[in-house]
Amino acid sequence: MKRLWLSLAIVLVWAWPAWCDDLSLVSPQVYNGEAAMLRWQGEPLSFGVVRYRDKVVYLYADPLGAVALLPVGLDTAAGDYPLLAALVDRQGQTRFRELVLHVEHKARPEEHLSLPKRMVSPSAEDLARINRESALLNETFTGQTPRLWTTFARPVDGPVSSVFGKRRYMNGQPKAPHGGTDFRGPQGTPVHAISNGRVALVSEMFYTGQTVVVDHGEGLYSLYAHLSKVLVEEGHTVLRGDVLGKVGSTGRSTGPHLHLTVKLLGERVDPLALLEIIKQ
Repeated sequence: MKRLWLSLAIVLVWAWPAWCDDLSLVSPQVYNGEAAMLRWQGEPLSFGVVRYRDKVVYLYADPLGAVALLPVGLDTAAGDYPLLAALVDRQGQTRFRELVLHVEHKARPEEHLSLPKRMVSPSAEDLARINRESALLNETFTGQTPRLWTTFARPVDGPVSSVFGKRRYMNGQPKAPHGGTDFRGPQGTPVHAISNGRVALVSEMFYTGQTVVVDHGEGLYSLYAHLSKVLVEEGHTVLRGDVLGKVGSTGRSTGPHLHLTVKLLGERVDPLALLEIIKQ
């Protein structure tokens, strides 16, 4: 009986009229490997949440109302994905909204690299180290703190040398798609935080060399790799544009550059696409 009453209550709530069309996707169509932004513009909310695929994402207040960032993983198939949102106003009244996010497939380029055998086929000792570092990163990325990010900026001024999602071949062998964006820059170029956050990890790693991870809140993280020098410590609060370190070529790298990875709720997304959507 209790379950029946709960079902009836849900049906009645869904039948109530919505406030107005103030909940929308900044762009109703995105490519796989990008992020979508859901924006509420209207009266302040006391609570907002959206169910997207197998994720529950919260809406966080901002000067225009509230926002949520939704990850669209690189392996997300083209198609329409429903978003079910619950919005609670300051009087405790709840409304539900349903939107549809349309995902298009984006073809990615290929890249062929030649690297020393040790860097492509690590030893048993190196492999054990890689596994430990992978577990450490996974643990770091699982945290979900309140929103810290505001607006975003590029980490360096240099041109992009390798785009996100590029299919890589190492010494003729296919590897996982490129999980970030590479920026060209001379050794020692300052590397800036892309937005406000807290330094969640500083570590020397096999693949990424001297590495800094910043937690921007809401399940959003940025990782800065191959640094020649790190200028922050774990736990430091940083603002957009603060210097985290300097461009280098540590770890598995063929020359000085910055590799930037962005993870959102466990999914790698295109850093440049994220920077663009935040500008909207």
